[in-house]
Amino acid sequence: MIKPKMMNEYPGIIARLPHFNFPLQVVTFFFLTLFFMSSCAQKKVKVFCIGDSTMSHYDLKKMEESYGGSDFPRRGWAMALSAYLNDNAEVRNMAVSGRSSKNFRAQGYWDKVLEEIQEGDFVVIQFGHNDEKVEDTTRYTEAFGEFKDNLIRYAKEAEEYGAFPVIATSIARRKFNAEDHLVDTHGDYVLASREAAKEAGVPLIDLNQMTTDYLNQLGPEESKEWFLHIKPGVFEKLPEGMEDNTHLSKQGACAVSGLFAEGLEQSKSSLKNYLLDERPDCNNIL
Repeated sequence: MIKPKMMNEYPGIIARLPHFNFPLQVVTFFFLTLFFMSSCAQKKVKVFCIGDSTMSHYDLKKMEESYGGSDFPRRGWAMALSAYLNDNAEVRNMAVSGRSSKNFRAQGYWDKVLEEIQEGDFVVIQFGHNDEKVEDTTRYTEAFGEFKDNLIRYAKEAEEYGAFPVIATSIARRKFNAEDHLVDTHGDYVLASREAAKEAGVPLIDLNQMTTDYLNQLGPEESKEWFLHIKPGVFEKLPEGMEDNTHLSKQGACAVSGLFAEGLEQSKSSLKNYLLDERPDCNNIL
């Protein structure tokens, strides 16, 4: 008598799983491992940003009083960073206008970061604009001396607290030559930042190169929208207007923060795991 062929005579692995007698300990370990991996991926972290006025937070109410009008457009690029990160990454913008890698520490601002920082957090470090000011001994640092040493020291101290540092080079200033090419104003400070990241063994986001390339693409006229080019009469206390080619407008802050996110995607920093797949309009948070 021929034995009839059974349906699903060679079931797949999923169908056969119920017939396996896994010890309870193995099953428990399997699900605990999945839970641990899931919790790690969802861990909430803080992203501390330390640096100068191109990065810092601005009080909109104070600017309204200072310039005589609402919604003065000056913004630091780290003010827009949260638009590019998911809800598990909280941006703590600790950058302060006028600070160099020297007086940010000397005036106690770094201590405030260390009071909050926890294991697994991130520290984004960007100095240079004020370190260049040789006439001010409270801020000036030599590029391949104290400046580079300061960046490395910030990175190493962040690591001692269990945090993950990222060094960013200074954003470019808007200064074009007669041939409409952007002129470098940071010199050795950019090179020193690159060397500091390499020597400290931490990720580098080369914002100087990225912003230089982008501003060259925009050209002398379109690039004005990135910075504070304000027409006379728009703000009561600026009757002659303003031309500031260092500090960013809303559009500039969004653009630079977006470039930082692009650099992050290509870096080895695990902060890139917190980037949003679809980024909202960052103007909504500025």
